[in-house]
Amino acid sequence: MSHTKRIAVVGGGPTAVYTLKNLLQKATRSHITIFEAGPVAGCGIPYSELHNSADMMANITSVEIPPVLVSLSDWVRSADAAVLKRFGIARDKVSDRDFYPRVLIGAYYSDQLIRLVQDCGPWQTVAIETNTRVLDIKPDGNRTTVFVDKEGKRARRRFDVVIMATGHMTEADNNASVGGLYRSPYPVQDIELGRDRAALILGSSLSAIDAAVSIASRYGRFEGEEQNLSYKPLSDKPLRIVMASRKGTVPDADFFYPIPEEPLMIFTPARLDLLRKEGQKGLLAKAFKLFKQQLASDDPDFLDRLDVKRFTPESFGKAYLAMRKARQGFDAIAENLEQSRRDYRARRVIMWRYTLMRAHEVFGEIVPFLDRKDLARFRRHLAPVFADAYGCVPHLSIQRLLALHGANCLDVVALGETGSIRYGSGVFALAADGRAESFGTLIDARGQNAASISDLGFTQLDQALATVDQLKRTSGQSADDQFRLQLDDRSASDIFCISIPVMMERYPFAQGLVACSEAAEAVAAAI
Repeated sequence: MSHTKRIAVVGGGPTAVYTLKNLLQKATRSHITIFEAGPVAGCGIPYSELHNSADMMANITSVEIPPVLVSLSDWVRSADAAVLKRFGIARDKVSDRDFYPRVLIGAYYSDQLIRLVQDCGPWQTVAIETNTRVLDIKPDGNRTTVFVDKEGKRARRRFDVVIMATGHMTEADNNASVGGLYRSPYPVQDIELGRDRAALILGSSLSAIDAAVSIASRYGRFEGEEQNLSYKPLSDKPLRIVMASRKGTVPDADFFYPIPEEPLMIFTPARLDLLRKEGQKGLLAKAFKLFKQQLASDDPDFLDRLDVKRFTPESFGKAYLAMRKARQGFDAIAENLEQSRRDYRARRVIMWRYTLMRAHEVFGEIVPFLDRKDLARFRRHLAPVFADAYGCVPHLSIQRLLALHGANCLDVVALGETGSIRYGSGVFALAADGRAESFGTLIDARGQNAASISDLGFTQLDQALATVDQLKRTSGQSADDQFRLQLDDRSASDIFCISIPVMMERYPFAQGLVACSEAAEAVAAAI
């Protein structure tokens, strides 16, 4: 009888679900163990009901979410009536382009995980260990020892393969150091406002919007249909929420584009692969020249409006963000929302935005190969542009912001280069954009930062690594080694890392569910 391969997956979120799906499709005798620190596996922190409220929206349409066993839209259509009622969904109106609350998507992943376990083949077994925290990972000869803590009881396990699929990192104790300070918006249920009923939220992306909406829902209610929404406080005592970010811009409303996306014809993965094979030196500049040709072909008027004399990552990034800054304020937000609705009705595509959305995925093909200088340039000047261009949010989220602002409960402030936030005497003092005010509560909702493997806290694994830039790729590297960790000469353990925070350094757009699915498929193929 052939050897049963013992595989450990560290982390039980969507990445783990896709990993399990791909592993179960292999004709390999295996026993797969998924370790999840929380009480529920499948959903992960961004989609967990323990960390999110039902009014927090995901910014991905259902058709864009890679299916596990069935698509999200088909799962919603067949959901229990109670589920549909809870989220206000009419079964006969479910569309592939719908946006859904995070917790509904989390329920989808948890359900699909259960079904995967139930449907696995006779040569495969799966164990889901919840409330189990992985303390350390030790490469040990050609195998790996995983040290775990399950509800206070510690143990060690041996595996042939370990896949690190941990997701978002949050502070274990948001209030450990300073009262009123929340280093993460998760879990939103734990956020408490002070007696001033005032919250300063760092960030203005969807995470910050969700935090504002969730807080507001405790102190009032949204009334009316989506296109005629208003906010009514539950008492006469003012509620004050300010979102502060460096640029003070709110993401645009979701825009219309064809699904599935059409391939770019100039800025293509194949052409970038040829450039990559010519060598690392100047790779970003060569790729960027090709990107300009694509943009000039698709939307020359947009390039003219940007008025970039010398087209470099630095000048393009500066011009793009200046264009966005010129459209600040709630009047501009409302205007963009109405334009997006008109474009949806007319099925009209804004070509520059559509090109940028597709181009970020193509750029993602070469970022793992960039040298440190080009990587720094890309992350500083281009990643913010693409994140803004594709990081649009559901129309409902924008409408809620407008409703809160209309009720004098919400504002957005640009910190710029000179704005400041200081703590003293129990309050957080904001000085920016010509205003000075204080808040009893500060919430950091700027999103997940890139992290190193060392930040994951696996000391013995960290000591066995052969390089600090684990996910940097070289031209001669096998596709199977894309996420396989390079260990020193003492170990031949098979360990892979598709942990979202670690991936973000070399895969800056890895936070999306599509990237989770693709990384899981690559790792399963390499085992």
